[in-house]
Amino acid sequence: MSRIKRMAPRLVGDWARVAAQIRTSCRVAVFLDFDGTLVNIAPLPDQVRLAPATRRALRHLARHPRVTLVVISGRRRSELRRYIGLPGIRYYGLYGWERSGHSPLPGSARIALRSVRTLLSIHLSSIPGIWVEDKRFSLSVHFLGAAPPARRRARRKLQSLLRPFQKNLRVIENLRDAEIVPRCIQGKGIAVKQFLAKPARCRALPFYFGDDHSDEDAFAALGDGISIRVGAARPTQARYSLRGPAGVAAILAKLEAALI
Repeated sequence: MSRIKRMAPRLVGDWARVAAQIRTSCRVAVFLDFDGTLVNIAPLPDQVRLAPATRRALRHLARHPRVTLVVISGRRRSELRRYIGLPGIRYYGLYGWERSGHSPLPGSARIALRSVRTLLSIHLSSIPGIWVEDKRFSLSVHFLGAAPPARRRARRKLQSLLRPFQKNLRVIENLRDAEIVPRCIQGKGIAVKQFLAKPARCRALPFYFGDDHSDEDAFAALGDGISIRVGAARPTQARYSLRGPAGVAAILAKLEAALI
C-alpha cells in the first residue's frame, strides 16, 4: 500500500537507530537507482561519471557476505555494467525488467515502439531542447535541456501521441524525461517486490535509494524497510532523504561500518 507523500526527514538524523537495525539483521539488501543517486545528473546520459568514493563504497559492500547489492535503473543493463563494472552487483536495467542478457519483447510491443519512434521524430523535433533516445526496448524523451514551457508542451504532445498505443505501451513520467515502455515493463516497485519475495531474501533488511518519480513505487514496496529519496526536497513516499550522490556514498560507507 502506498504511503501518503510528505517531506522526508534526513537519514543522518536517525542513523543511530538505522545502524542498530543493520547490526541485528542477518542480511541487508541494498537497491540503488543510478542517475541522480549514484552519479550526478549530466547534460547528456553518456557524460556521467562514478565518483571514486562511490565506487569504493560499492566495491566494499559487493564483497560483504551479508549484503546483496542491486543497481536498478531506467538505463539498459549493459550501460550499468559499463559505467560501474564491479563484480558481485546485480544490474537491473529498464526499471527492473532487464535482468539478464536475454529479455525478449512481444512482437506487438516492438511494432508499436517503431511506430511511436517515427511519430516522435515528426512531432517533437520542432520543440527546442527536446530529444529522443532510442534504447531499442524503450524510448526516452529527454527534457533536461528544454525551458519549462517547452517541457510542458512536449509532455502534452507525448500523451496525445501515445493514446492509440495504450494497449501495448505506457509512459513512465520522470523529473527530467518521459520513458515510453512496453506494458510488460512493470516498474521498479514490482521488481523490488519480486526480488524480496524469494525465501532466502524475505528476512533481509531492505534499503532503497532513488531520486525520481519512477522510484516512488519502490519506496512503497519496501514497507517498513529503509527508503531514501535523494536530491532536492519534495514530497515523497520515502521514509528518509539525502541531498545527493555524495551523501549516498557517505551513507553506504557508514552502512558497511555498521555491519562489522
